[in-house]
Amino acid sequence: MQQHNSSNIAMTPIEILQEFNSCYLKIQTIAQDENWLLLIADQKVDPEAATLRGDKIP
Repeated sequence: MQQHNSSNIAMTPIEILQEFNSCYLKIQTIAQDENWLLLIADQKVDPEAATLRGDKIP
């Protein structure tokens, strides 16, 4: 079983899924944030990071 990075306790499959979903929601929130969009527009971030923009912004 996978180990959680912040502890030595094995994670169950549902815990892994919950952790993944939590991280995904945080990334989605950042990708939709106006400040993030301004950083990408100003090209102050790695161009590869801008790929999130297409996934999250209509």
